[in-house]
Amino acid sequence: MNKPKVLQILSMYHEAGEKILAEGANVIRTDLLDIQILKNMADDVEGIVLRAPANVTKEIIDAAPKLKVISGAGVGLDNIDVKYATEKGIMVLHAPAVNDVSTAEHAVLLLMAISKSLIPFHTEMSHGNYGIRMLRPSFELKGKRAGIVGFGSIAKEVAKRLKLGFEMDVMVWVRKYDETKHSLAKDLGLTVTSNLDELFQTSDFISLHIPLTPETKGIIHNHHFQFMKPSAYLINTARGAILNHDHLYEALKNNRIAGAALDVFDPEPPPENWPLLSLPNVIVTPHVGGTTVESNYKMATTVAKNVLKALAGEKPDFIGNPEVLDQ
Repeated sequence: MNKPKVLQILSMYHEAGEKILAEGANVIRTDLLDIQILKNMADDVEGIVLRAPANVTKEIIDAAPKLKVISGAGVGLDNIDVKYATEKGIMVLHAPAVNDVSTAEHAVLLLMAISKSLIPFHTEMSHGNYGIRMLRPSFELKGKRAGIVGFGSIAKEVAKRLKLGFEMDVMVWVRKYDETKHSLAKDLGLTVTSNLDELFQTSDFISLHIPLTPETKGIIHNHHFQFMKPSAYLINTARGAILNHDHLYEALKNNRIAGAALDVFDPEPPPENWPLLSLPNVIVTPHVGGTTVESNYKMATTVAKNVLKALAGEKPDFIGNPEVLDQ
């Protein structure tokens, strides 16, 4: 029996996933992102597995007449033309909920780092300035309000840690009423709102946890920064393009808000000499929130098994466009 042919663009997050994929498929691998090269390589493949910053566009899909399955190597699908793939009857797979804990922990880490002035203290101490301890404030989290934009699986993990671990007052924003989410929020002692302005106006820390979609692109912008307290901080471990970085830069530069901690950017990686990176009230990490050793293993093995299942004609466990199953 011939194995299905799969194009793997860039490494998967863990070699265990690559091993599983190679056992069930004939894998051709590339680290090149040139569109023409990818179109040529996709000519006779049945599956494509990729991770950011690679993209599967309409052009690549049209160049792959045998294509049945596309899978991101992780949770997000914003680097795949899901709409066009769905029109062509191609399954788009992913691995949701495998890095919830890792990303939530990273969001909490960033929140703690900015509240305790960790980076400035370290920087000054490395230059022998022990006296900085008397010159720069740090803050307790207990009793402060954390505003969480979104209430998906990662946001829930963040909310639990902030509410139960640090005794913070936690408000979560949801776009529409959801009985299950409201019940969970009530059990955790969280405040639920559908008024995003209220959340920005009343929170001491704001953590973003919504997916990137056409509706959410640029959803956080100058309007919201003007509502924030001058002492408030913004944390983003979701997707860079959900906020307007130019507006954020102006708010930070003019001290309209106290600071920001970012793990994601638009574009990624951010360009050299990007203005945001030069500001003293910004902490950045290179999109590592969800890429712990543990989550990488779960992500890669889940993706590999899911792709092989779909190529074998079985219903995949995690599909981003389930409507294609009815076609």
